[in-house]
Amino acid sequence: MIHAKYSHRFLLLISGILIILSSAGWTFAYSSSSSNPKKNNYKSGGEKTTDEVFKNIKVLKGLPASQLNPTMHYFEASLGFDCSNCHVRGHNDSDKKPEKRKARKMIEMMNVINKDNFEGKQIVTCYTCHHGTPDPQKIPAVMTESMMKEQRNENKEDDIIKVPNRLNTPEEIISKYEQAIGGKEAFEKITSLKSEASIINANGRNYQVTIMQKAPNFYYSSIKLPFGQFERGYNGTTGWMKNPRNTEELKDENLQDIKLDADFYAPIDFLKNYSGLKFSDVSVIDGDTVYVVEGKSSDIRSFKFYFDTKSGLLVRQIQFDKTLLGSLQTQTDFKDYRNVSGVLFPFELHVADYERNQDIKFSNISSNATIDNNIFNMPAK
Repeated sequence: MIHAKYSHRFLLLISGILIILSSAGWTFAYSSSSSNPKKNNYKSGGEKTTDEVFKNIKVLKGLPASQLNPTMHYFEASLGFDCSNCHVRGHNDSDKKPEKRKARKMIEMMNVINKDNFEGKQIVTCYTCHHGTPDPQKIPAVMTESMMKEQRNENKEDDIIKVPNRLNTPEEIISKYEQAIGGKEAFEKITSLKSEASIINANGRNYQVTIMQKAPNFYYSSIKLPFGQFERGYNGTTGWMKNPRNTEELKDENLQDIKLDADFYAPIDFLKNYSGLKFSDVSVIDGDTVYVVEGKSSDIRSFKFYFDTKSGLLVRQIQFDKTLLGSLQTQTDFKDYRNVSGVLFPFELHVADYERNQDIKFSNISSNATIDNNIFNMPAK
């Protein structure tokens, strides 16, 4: 989330932010130790609850504390709000603002609806009614020509899509993907990667990213922002994150995330890194047919992967992260695959979530580069 002016909300979300390579096939995601949700192990004593960590918790009691911040981001996405709409700046525990008191009542109402009508399942969420605005729409929208065209296109996609020599299992689709990028034998000839990229946001601002990886599980990334450099690394044992103010060791779900990022052979470890894989659909992206494969990397993170039916390449990924009240999604599109030492890498990515759209363009990806192992070690605090 990189705006022209660095607002308080921007500083909160950017704190600890690092562009990282994901095991789905070099995709980028945002990670922050302050907002990344942990697994639900709080009941067994593995994590403190919301009311043990934060002050003045009245509705979201007894839940994992690490999921409170992601839930706040879910409110942002569902209502088009930011922190200051409900919270008094610098006094998050204050109930002075009526919007905060109203939010509690709305959460209680939503929980009752789900309990009484959907067996307690998370079916109705804030977004169900709000759709990104504070006031739910009460009157159906006028059907414009563009809306009619969009509806016709959706109806076309609902038709049965014919694919010659159609594959029918996730194993077959992933095997074709592995062969499409060059195959296991070619990939295993690469022992290190050094990549340089630019992030270009909606305002045209450009930020430089460096990523270094070494087999089997060493990882380092850095991004230069106007107010300092942010780094993230894993040396096979310890995961860490450094910003201009401090350095901290990654734990729990954050550690698991960077271990996944550090898996050098991730593109050919698809079946190992994702559970519950299933072939769910055939769809269309930009006129090309794609296989849709679903899977998950943890109890709170799931994915949809879109593979081109002709080339076999991964062209899109949607990541779903559960919060206490609903899920947030991040979509990454992969483009401009180029050959690097016999393996195809996407040199252009487009990343979008509920508040940002950014292009990530690689200027260089070097294979078997000499990398000093010390760069992967956690810096002194």
